[in-house]
Formats: sequence, structure tokens, C-alpha cells
Amino acid sequence: MTTQDLEGRVALVTGGGSGLGRSISLELAGRGAHVLVADIDADGAARTVEAVGAIGAAGGAEAVPLDVTDSAAVDEVVARAAAEHGARFDLLVNNAGTDRGADLTDVEDDQWHGVFAVNVHGPMYLGRAFVRHLRAAGASTGDIVCVVSISALTVGAGAGAYNASKAAMHKLAEVMQTESRERGWPARVSIIDPAAMATPMMDQWGLPPERMMDPAIVAGLVATAVTLPPEVVLQNVVVTLRNEYYPR
Repeated sequence: MTTQDLEGRVALVTGGGSGLGRSISLELAGRGAHVLVADIDADGAARTVEAVGAIGAAGGAEAVPLDVTDSAAVDEVVARAAAEHGARFDLLVNNAGTDRGADLTDVEDDQWHGVFAVNVHGPMYLGRAFVRHLRAAGASTGDIVCVVSISALTVGAGAGAYNASKAAMHKLAEVMQTESRERGWPARVSIIDPAAMATPMMDQWGLPPERMMDPAIVAGLVATAVTLPPEVVLQNVVVTLRNEYYPR
């Protein structure tokens, strides 16, 4: 099967300042894309850019401060990227996420709303702005990858906000896929549901190392999704370790 090349493409990766977002940024830049590393943590984004430079990635990277929960900030970042890169800016990875664990009887309103703001509102703001940009640029193809979570399919005590927000994000991504197909969006939409990975966000749960997947595996899947032939879409893939189980 022939795959597309990433050389010359410009990608916006949210949550790119650490963990999986850093791995995705390194993977895409290493394959030739120029990566806009977006994160509310400006220092983390800068460190990712340094890491991209350290491996001599062909595509290069630049840090983009961004709070994905701020729709005006999202519109501004997308507009700036569109002005600088035009139709070459054709790849969005909705990766930013947060998890503030608490039992439902203990969760505070700001915790609940904060998790939903990052995990659901952010991907909606970004997807909306990105598709509008592609249409205005006259682009014929583009990619949105929604990195959701296996937690969209499973439940766990103390993870109500995360489970519920990821389930909502998963349904939002499915709506994106439907509108892409039925409304003729100039972008295909891929969904990836990873199990637990060795990232800073997972530290709070204290899982043993043998249950932690290398985020580079998921980063490789993101690159696969956006280099498939344009008539093909990685509609939804669940990624787990072989010794893990999830209810089907």
C-alpha cells in the first residue's frame, strides 16, 4: 500500500509540551512535517522544540503557547498558522488532555468543568477552526487525529470526570467523521484510543511499569493515520498491551 509523504506539511499538535504530545511531535517532525508544538506550558513546548532539534528532524518545530479551553485563543493560533503556512497547514492532532482524579462524591465543580473544558471543548474549538481554515484555503485534503483514550470505553472508580469526558470526546470525534463524510469536509478524521502510557499524566494513578505502554507506539500510529492514501481512514483503533483487557 502506498503511503503519503509528510514532507512539506505543517501540523499543529496540542499538548505537545510533554508525554504523548512530545512523542507525536518528534515522530511527525522526524518524518518531515513542520510541527507547531501547542501547549499551555510554554516551557514544556520549548523543551519539545529542543528535542526535535536534537534529533535533527527534517521538518523542524516551533513552540505555540495555547490554552485549548479558550476559543478565542484557538481561533487566533489557527489564523496565525493559516496566514504563515497557507494550505500546507493541513494536519491537526487533538492530543491535549487532563485527568484530575476524584470520586464523584468528592469531585469539586472546578475539577469537573476543568477536565471537560480540556478534553471536550478544546477538541471542538480546534476542529471547528481547523476545518474553517481548510475551506478558506481551498484545501482538498487534510487530517484531524483525535487521540481519545481507552477510558472512553471503560470505567473506573475515581475517574468519573475523565471517563465521562473521554466518552464525550469519542462521540464528538465520531460526529466529526460523519460530517467529514456527509458534508464533504476537506479533512479525514481518525480516532485512536490508547491504554495507559508512561506519561506524566499517569503518575497520579501509581500503575506498575509493566502496565505502561511506550507513547512512541501511539505516536507511530498517528503518523500512520495521516500518511495513509487519502481515500482510506483509520476510523477507530484501540491500542493496548497484550496482557491488558478491556470490556467489549
